Amino acid sequence: MMIFSDMKKLWSILLLGALSMLFAEVFSGASTLWFLDPWGLLITYPLYLGHAIFLLNVAFLWKKTSPRQLYFFGMLFGLYEALITKVLWFGYPASTGPMIGNFFGVAWGEFLTLVLFYHPVMSFVVPVFVYELLSGDVLSGHERFLQKDWKTLLLVMILIVMGASFQSNGAKYDVFRSVGAMGGSILIIVLLHFLSRGKNLQSIVLGKKGMTGILLYLVLLYSVTTAVIFPERLPKMVLPYVLIFLWYLVAIGLLWFDRFTPVSVSLQRKVFSQKDLGIFAILVVGTTGVCSLVSQVSYGVLLVMFVSLIGAGVVLFSWCLFALIKQKKYLYSSKTKTKNTNF
Repeated sequence: MMIFSDMKKLWSILLLGALSMLFAEVFSGASTLWFLDPWGLLITYPLYLGHAIFLLNVAFLWKKTSPRQLYFFGMLFGLYEALITKVLWFGYPASTGPMIGNFFGVAWGEFLTLVLFYHPVMSFVVPVFVYELLSGDVLSGHERFLQKDWKTLLLVMILIVMGASFQSNGAKYDVFRSVGAMGGSILIIVLLHFLSRGKNLQSIVLGKKGMTGILLYLVLLYSVTTAVIFPERLPKMVLPYVLIFLWYLVAIGLLWFDRFTPVSVSLQRKVFSQKDLGIFAILVVGTTGVCSLVSQVSYGVLLVMFVSLIGAGVVLFSWCLFALIKQKKYLYSSKTKTKNTNF
């Protein structure tokens, strides 16, 4: 029984990593047939798995698992794009520099896109949400983001179109490659979902040895990739390093400041079912094929969404800050009223 329990934990952890890989790399078009590529299997996939499982376990330990708090953890996730890929300093790998310029040594266009939106949402929050739906074990406070209504359906449709247009572009509009990448990634998730049947959130909770192992892996990953991947793109001045370090402090500071404890809420509608997820999977594979066949239209959609992601990062981060401050003021006023009443 212990062996089966350990295997279920292993498959569950691999499932979370596969979900992070799907929504981060495949939906962005950065990786296509990654499961047939040694670099994808040995470097990219473990990178996403390691960050996702480590940060989620820290969230469990700190008891900070509200969607907003997971977003702040996701910011820490996204900052890997500095030391590992150098994108936050130089720009995307295939580019000749930052898309909107370099200020104080930081590529702020890429920063706003990746650190304030893409990695928090696509690499971390969405994979956690989908894992919850697949396991049937939903964290308190997450219910309203997973219920079936027109708002969440609209967001799902936008993500499907974004993922399909980005993946088709990443595959250079090769329909077999793009559909194979999207469909193959989803099939891996289906397989891991089957192998980890009976899973719950506890299935991805690590013990001390597991956390130590993941931490050592991340330290090794950062140490090696900093020196090996595009070392010539490392800043020569100190300021760019300081600014990235300050954003680590910002994210950690926001997590410390955000002491909200989420509670379960009663919903008027049900959350998405596994059948719904299956329908979405078929839609995203089909849409990917269509986007590969109508490349000019697909590329126009991609450009609009690509530029929009910069603004989306600013809006989402600002919304989280506003919601946090508003909540703090409400709690403070409630405490003040209670003290005055007692007096």
